[in-house]
Amino acid sequence: RRKALAEWIARPDHPLTARVISNRLWHYHFGRGIVATPSDFGKTGERPTHPELLDWLAQDLIDRGWSLKHLHRLLVESA
Repeated sequence: RRKALAEWIARPDHPLTARVISNRLWHYHFGRGIVATPSDFGKTGERPTHPELLDWLAQDLIDRGWSLKHLHRLLVESA
């Protein structure tokens, strides 16, 4: 059952998990997330300031095999 849950959470066509992780890493590095409420991505949370950037980061995370090391590097080396 745990494997089925993990596969459902990390499905490429279900980017919510990747969006949350990307936002939390952004928050970690820059002090504020793209979504200002990192613990609330639901209807009561705030909207992303740059939704296209968040989507791009999430898709890149999925495309790179969920490599957090790559995402950290991408964030800290960006201009």
